[in-house]
Amino acid sequence: MEPTFNADERELLRLVSYFKKKAEKLSEGEENKEDFAQLMETCDLLRDHLYTHAGYRDAVLANREQLKSMIKDNARCPDCAKADMLKHIGADTNDKGWKSNKYRCRRCNIEFVWNAPNNPWDMIPYVENFIQNIEAKLSEEGPDDGSKQSVIETLHQMKESLEILKPVVEKSDKDFIEFEAREKEMEGIVNRFKKQLMIEKIRLED
Repeated sequence: MEPTFNADERELLRLVSYFKKKAEKLSEGEENKEDFAQLMETCDLLRDHLYTHAGYRDAVLANREQLKSMIKDNARCPDCAKADMLKHIGADTNDKGWKSNKYRCRRCNIEFVWNAPNNPWDMIPYVENFIQNIEAKLSEEGPDDGSKQSVIETLHQMKESLEILKPVVEKSDKDFIEFEAREKEMEGIVNRFKKQLMIEKIRLED
């Protein structure tokens, strides 16, 4: 599958292709054969580097998108308590900093913000806060009974889910930070080579 390139990378690939063809044509002569062979080798290396980086970027960004899609808020209209006529119209941030989805119910003609986070990053503190609040209430209650035990089991399951989710999110964040550093480095390389090849192209065509 062809990786996704940005505008500068596509322009550089066009220049690389131009110089590779130029070098192949000029290398047919006897003069400067070594120089042309070196130019073609440089073009091949640069092209391979661009493809490798673009593929890496696609993989990291796809992972982030997949991670975002893990969270389903199961929103329902606060008036009719149904979900079939909801239209997602954006997102909003509450006073605690959690981003939540914003919907419009076409049946009731109202807009509302669902009270649960719409992403794993906000879901972690949201669930941690929920667990903490429920545990505090349980400690204030009287002797254990059936309903209390079921709540404790639910909290245990939530904690297990968090133990799975947290390292996945942390790894994604680590990979993304590394990607941003490599992206910035690659941007500098692309701009530098693009300027050099454009200048050389103008010189050859004059």
